[in-house]
Amino acid sequence: MHLKKILLVMITTIGLVFPIQGYTETITGAQNKELRSKCKDGRPRKTSEYNEVLSQAKSNALKSWAAGKSVAISTLFSENEQQILTNIDDYFLNAQVDHRCSGKSFKLKVKGVVDVNKISLLGKAAPAQMSGPRSRITAVFLARKAEFVKSYDTKRTSVEASTTFSEGSETASMSGTSASTEGYSSTKNIKETGGSSVSKADKINWNVFRPSGLDAAVNQTFSSFGFKTIDVSQVASRFAGFDLDAFKQDFAFSDDLSPDTKNNAFNAIAGKIPILVIATVDVGQKDTDPGSGLKRVYATVMAQVYQDDGLFFETVASVKPTQFAGLGPNETVAETNALIKAAESASNEIVQQLNAAGIR
Repeated sequence: MHLKKILLVMITTIGLVFPIQGYTETITGAQNKELRSKCKDGRPRKTSEYNEVLSQAKSNALKSWAAGKSVAISTLFSENEQQILTNIDDYFLNAQVDHRCSGKSFKLKVKGVVDVNKISLLGKAAPAQMSGPRSRITAVFLARKAEFVKSYDTKRTSVEASTTFSEGSETASMSGTSASTEGYSSTKNIKETGGSSVSKADKINWNVFRPSGLDAAVNQTFSSFGFKTIDVSQVASRFAGFDLDAFKQDFAFSDDLSPDTKNNAFNAIAGKIPILVIATVDVGQKDTDPGSGLKRVYATVMAQVYQDDGLFFETVASVKPTQFAGLGPNETVAETNALIKAAESASNEIVQQLNAAGIR
């Protein structure tokens, strides 16, 4: 009797719209050129000149995008710049071109999206020290949304002080048996006002949750770079002390986890899972995107990555607060798209930082 290995694939369908394409960001670039001949029909006479300016505008857009990224992403782009620019249409997608040609002056502006995943995957061409299997990794991604916000008016205390100055002069004279006196006096009042203002921070009630789809988005990124991803729910169920409820409770009242919650989690996985990612996402209120008319929601993500060095869990990577916008026909879809963008961006950034540090 032959034993067969069964691969169980769990697919959950929910009423949400997820981006089908990889992680992308919108970018723009421009380039000007003085032509040898006058324009014809609103563009250069030579197609080669038009294509040259278009290619340079795309190149400028990608270079500007990379310059605004973290050191890890900028370094990755720099190390692979020749390959990226030689095959620029593989990385710069959905180009929309606007150009003006007057006399011999040609101006072109291009807008499109950069395929961040494709650029990130260039990091898989790793140096020798990155060869071989990579570590186990688990990630806790928590999101929170304000249920209501209570704002307080500024309280002002005024202080008033007054000072009075008096001065006078008197003279006297005597002549024989008679005497006379004369004099003057004046009073000056000075009034001073001042005080202080006290502003009380808004009171925010947060709803903390673990969004559907975030674990899949994050684990897809980590596993594509060779990490052995361990679902955080499995970690929490197998190791006492790794308390997801404590994570959620801390995040409901603070922007960071308490030392006890962190240390309990570190102790629970020490010697078993060497890399722990803790990421938090703040979800903003919905508004309407003026360009498309769709609902828009912003999500701000930040993350810390810790590695077990045998004694401590040291910080080996971090993601500064970064904001992303999600669009959709309703608030739920817009929020989901914003969360997915935030999770994909953070996990990509984490991988590049780990690669740059030579952490397997």
